[in-house]
Amino acid sequence: MAIVRIPRVAYSVTSQGLVSACNLLLSLALLYYSEARHYVAFLLFLNVVQLLSGLQNALFISPVGVLIPRMPALEVARTERAAYKMTVLIALTGLPFIAYFFTRSPRLDPGSLGLTVTIFVATIMLLKRELARNACMLRSDLAVLVRFDFLYFAMAMLMAGSAILLHELTFIVAVLAFALPALVSTLSRPQWPITRTVAAETALTAFAPRFWNDVGQVARWSVPGVIVTWLFSNGYWFILERTQDEQTVATLGAARLLFAPIGLVIQGWLMQLRPVSVSMAHAGKMVELRRLVIRQSAAGAAFVMLAAACGYAMVTWYPHLLPRAMQAEGVTGYVAVWALYFAVFWLRSGISTVHISKTSGFKKVFLANLMVCVLFYALFLLSLNRVPLSVSLTSLIASEILMIFLLSRNSHLGIFTAQQLKNVPIASAGTK
Repeated sequence: MAIVRIPRVAYSVTSQGLVSACNLLLSLALLYYSEARHYVAFLLFLNVVQLLSGLQNALFISPVGVLIPRMPALEVARTERAAYKMTVLIALTGLPFIAYFFTRSPRLDPGSLGLTVTIFVATIMLLKRELARNACMLRSDLAVLVRFDFLYFAMAMLMAGSAILLHELTFIVAVLAFALPALVSTLSRPQWPITRTVAAETALTAFAPRFWNDVGQVARWSVPGVIVTWLFSNGYWFILERTQDEQTVATLGAARLLFAPIGLVIQGWLMQLRPVSVSMAHAGKMVELRRLVIRQSAAGAAFVMLAAACGYAMVTWYPHLLPRAMQAEGVTGYVAVWALYFAVFWLRSGISTVHISKTSGFKKVFLANLMVCVLFYALFLLSLNRVPLSVSLTSLIASEILMIFLLSRNSHLGIFTAQQLKNVPIASAGTK
């Protein structure tokens, strides 16, 4: 009897789907069963966690992911154990941010030390969970990853469901339901295969001077790159929270929730694409890697358009099934903006991943991110409150397109030369 091999992308999408489903369902629960201010606060919390997770990945996952082909298994395990201790330090960098925003909105208890401490501890738990998940991906322990993510999902939904039945669902309860189940991720501590060997002449020893030098070569561009990328992709939510009323922010966020399946597929795709791209780049298969990214991004754009059509149908013909925030005037404009954004973002994310499959690519990605971030905020702030918000947000799409152009121009990693695009099949979206 033949053994059915499950593709890596199926594991990674399932894993990311379970985690992102917690995000989506908790957000929807707050929209349906709580006030807009609680949902807006939860939206900001998720964005803070995303920034800190990105910093953690830049300091560990990105450098070690690039260096793994040169590191013995025991040395990788040593590095990972140190990274678990680093999560508290990373969470501390976000503490002032947490204290400022989350004691003023949702204004449950302004200036409350208890509220700040609760969010801080929840952030640490989520950072440890994200580190464990990425470590599983790096060591290709995908079955374990899906198993623990399923357990996490079940526990989070049990807590959220209980809060809804008791009519006690608030921002802080949603945070606890999102974070407490992350404790199960500590059970997936690294067990790198002892049989894995690396050539002695190229082997790296953890925390040796050469190791720190190579990590620094990656981190010096990946860390500022994460910050700039987060400002570009997420920072505007905090501006909107301070310049728009809570109902408008809730409506914009709710419209984006229609594309939550797109976001989780992109994240799952990128999680499996990173180790694949590193391996293919290490083997000199850059042409095959470029074709893979183009093929899957084209399929992704079609998927985005299908999601947009479904979202438009829901908003237009079945608004009574949606939460109040998604029944507001102008929501169809927000749906159109998010559809275009995700279609372009899918391709740009793949191109960026191709670049950072080599250490030399981090600098170019960072500089391109920095340029488009400055452009975006210039356009966004100049247009905010002068034109409809949906029009103002089109500056996101314009900036993403500029990013694609900058990363593809005059580069041996360029995606859009005529010869590379020629005869690239678009129908297939899977990896082998």
